[in-house]
Amino acid sequence: MTRLPPRLVPDGPDADAAPAAQGVMVRAYGETISLLDHIAGLELDGIVGLESLFAEAIDRRESLMLPGFGAPGLPPTEVARLDDEIRRRIDLLVARGRHDGTVDKTLRGVEVVVCLSLLVQGLPEYDDYDAAAQALALRFVESITIGARSRLSAF
Repeated sequence: MTRLPPRLVPDGPDADAAPAAQGVMVRAYGETISLLDHIAGLELDGIVGLESLFAEAIDRRESLMLPGFGAPGLPPTEVARLDDEIRRRIDLLVARGRHDGTVDKTLRGVEVVVCLSLLVQGLPEYDDYDAAAQALALRFVESITIGARSRLSAF
């Protein structure tokens, strides 16, 4: 069995046992979907919604699951379904930004998924990881922003 990502491992000797792993993965996917639904429900303009998503995801990375992580304990078909749910929600946030003109029209949801997945995965061995992740997220968000916007404030 593939080991759980260290940031999601519950305490105890049975942390990688199938039932424990499955529960951790289901909870982490649920947290991620809930966060995406919350951000979408705020009805922010596209760029502010994506900025908020990055800030919240980095802040809550210990409990989130994103495509590309793998999910020990869950059947591959369930992982694919949950990953698709996450990608669909991120695609909606990207589409909102393209529609309202705050996000570069060439931005694709997969680019947000990849960047977000890499930042949330984390490198816990680096003392200042959160600050570095926030700086990288800010650079990403600035690179997809249309026009001169100085209100990027979630970080």
